[in-house]
Amino acid sequence: MPMVMTVMKWPGTIVSRCFRIWLLLMLLHAPAADAQQRYHFFYGKIMEQGTGKPLADVNLTIARSHMGTATDKHGAFSFYTDSLPAALVVSYMGFETKTILLDETSYSLTLYLNRQVRELQEVEIKADANEPFFRDEHYAVLDYETDSSLVYLLIYRERLSRAELICKTLTGDTAAKSGPFLFTPTKLFKDCLGNLHVLSHDSGYQLFREGKRLHVIHPVSLKKFDDVLKNCVAATPEVLFFQRVTDRGMGVEYYGINRKTLLKHAITQVKDEKKMKMLRRNQDDAMMLGISKPPDSREDFVTWNYVHKILYRPVKTSLYRVGSYICIFNTPDRQMEFYDSIGNFSYKLALNVDKVKDGRWTNDILVDGITGTVYTTFLRNGTCSLYKIDLNSGNVRKRISLLHDYPEKVRVYNDWVYYLYNVPGESDNKMLYRQKF
Repeated sequence: MPMVMTVMKWPGTIVSRCFRIWLLLMLLHAPAADAQQRYHFFYGKIMEQGTGKPLADVNLTIARSHMGTATDKHGAFSFYTDSLPAALVVSYMGFETKTILLDETSYSLTLYLNRQVRELQEVEIKADANEPFFRDEHYAVLDYETDSSLVYLLIYRERLSRAELICKTLTGDTAAKSGPFLFTPTKLFKDCLGNLHVLSHDSGYQLFREGKRLHVIHPVSLKKFDDVLKNCVAATPEVLFFQRVTDRGMGVEYYGINRKTLLKHAITQVKDEKKMKMLRRNQDDAMMLGISKPPDSREDFVTWNYVHKILYRPVKTSLYRVGSYICIFNTPDRQMEFYDSIGNFSYKLALNVDKVKDGRWTNDILVDGITGTVYTTFLRNGTCSLYKIDLNSGNVRKRISLLHDYPEKVRVYNDWVYYLYNVPGESDNKMLYRQKF
């Protein structure tokens, strides 16, 4: 009797129906889950710089996409984007176009646009507008600072114990002087409130100008001075801004203290994640980095020096008050973060220095306290070049190359570049030079 095989169809039908129901549920559920995962909602307001007037009909466009929106009559806007990071282009007729970086730092944005000013094309300036600001056959410059259209120079004759302070106008005329100090100074320091101080190895002295005479007053111990003023980096009428080094020098924490309530609030942190990851993988480096003083043995000293000064140099980051903004330069991530006068986040820019092929980027940030212009520097075979940073786009453009190789303490003030340099062939020969933009 032949064997008959019976095919049972109902289980397959049930499985097929279950599969179709499951697939339908997945398709219905997918858009909601995908939206929660992928879409990011941004909102904020756009105003005119200076007046604070809301700007209506400002165009906002996500670069390299068809997504965009415009502000309403109150200057408010909101939009979604499905990918981060992204570049947001903000444009309005008669105003400078701004390109900001969108990420997950904050979804609330406050933007100010500057009225457009037509400028001549920038060109690199060679060494045809330059002059020694202070050069003396008997004195050398130890340090200098600029303040209120004056230049203060800490100078000495033959040895530091015979140091004194002079004050010059921007035209080079001597406005005031101190006479020889009764202590050995080490540097000048300008605090976050704009006061100048003369520091020694163990004390700090506030500088006071009385007519044509400079005095140093209110001496305090250097430890007390550092505790109070060293980490204060900027000030507004409402808030004092401080920085604190963290993670063995691989990070910096920024915070603000309200000047009336004395309440402290965190602003942001900057960390060199690449170096921190490398440090976590190398326990020997971590142990050596934890030793604050160099070891006595030559072999250990070489290793200590390499770890501290070459392999794990402290992160370079800075906070400046630029116009009405507090600006934090996050050089490890090549970003600029902008905050209002009380420390609330406004927006962020990408710092496009990776597109520059002109030597080694120093990570230094220079701010002209008079014009509000921001620069960074590159070194190539000892030659220092200054690049202007566009605070609307983050792009950099070369402006000037300094005349002397390996300059020290480069500063920008009122469209002049000041720096210290060594006169070849002379001892105690550091002089102050300047070049005009």
